[in-house]
Amino acid sequence: MLSRVLQLAAILCLALAMAAARGHPSPQSAVLLEGRADSVRAEVTLPLDELALAFGRPLVEVPSNRVLLADAELAAYLAAHIRPVAPDGRAWTVKVGKVRWLLHQRPADVVAFVTLRPPAGAPLDRFTLNFDAIAHHVQSHIAVVTLRTGEDSMPRIAGTLRFGQRSVTVQGADPRWWAGSLDLFRLGMAHIAEGADHLLFLLTLLLPAALLVKNGRWHGYGGPRHLAASLLKVVTAFTVGHSLTLLLGATGTVRVPEQPVEVAIAASILVSAAHAWRPIFRGREAWIAAGFGLVHGLAFGASLRELELSGLRLAAGVLAFNLGIEAVQVAIVAVAAPLLLLLARSRFSVYGRRIAALAAGAMAVMWIALRV
Repeated sequence: MLSRVLQLAAILCLALAMAAARGHPSPQSAVLLEGRADSVRAEVTLPLDELALAFGRPLVEVPSNRVLLADAELAAYLAAHIRPVAPDGRAWTVKVGKVRWLLHQRPADVVAFVTLRPPAGAPLDRFTLNFDAIAHHVQSHIAVVTLRTGEDSMPRIAGTLRFGQRSVTVQGADPRWWAGSLDLFRLGMAHIAEGADHLLFLLTLLLPAALLVKNGRWHGYGGPRHLAASLLKVVTAFTVGHSLTLLLGATGTVRVPEQPVEVAIAASILVSAAHAWRPIFRGREAWIAAGFGLVHGLAFGASLRELELSGLRLAAGVLAFNLGIEAVQVAIVAVAAPLLLLLARSRFSVYGRRIAALAAGAMAVMWIALRV
């Protein structure tokens, strides 16, 4: 009887110990990144007990608290397990500097200050950080990567590294407010160039730009001056509309779910196609362009908001992104203008315009169905 009681007590103690172990989370590492003029400073905090598991031996002598691991050995270890990579695949240089052993706190930590420097020509503002210190041996280990862009700014989480995810893309590390503007200009160009729905709306709305209206129908060529005035009004109005909501969306002032925005963009193409077939808002194309531009700008703003910019960096980013959009728009209109001129003067003008309007309308209906 006594032996059974002892067995039950032992099982109970074991169960309590296992529950306590599960209830106490494993210490995690922390990597605080801070952008400098030509490098990124990383403050790496590692829990000492977990680090000892990675090395496979005690790192501190108890109870004297004598450190058994040389700083140079720790520096070599960190240099092997911190691997920043530029967007083109080139490795950054990693230099481990000062090391601090925080042995009088519980749990004890070791903190290393590391300088990360990009290769020549690589951007400081965007790189991939590969980090598997401790985690290469302790697979359940977690590391939290945060980013601070100024001494007085609050760090923001760049990513959490855990099993199966040992790298994180870091953006916004360069503390200079204009940093990354060229990349955002290119991003704006890519966003509009790859956004078939945005371009299709604009081109469909411009289909009858060279035409006059007679008896409620498109009729007759209005001349190059009429075409130039129509293009200028429509493109400017569209730019004003999407620029406004781009700014509001990027700052988070206006947040609209993605699906209704995408449906509304497809609907804007359908309305433009109907107008290209037969004038339904004659002389008010600029107002239509501005109104639907507000909707298109919400989609632009959502993609920019994900970058979490603020202050002067946000202002520069919005401007650069918008200029990228405008650059592609100007190029598209420059190519489309002579084609619209030739179409308006052609004897096949009516058929060509209606076929294009029908194709755009069919595409819009398909997009609406898919997005709904």
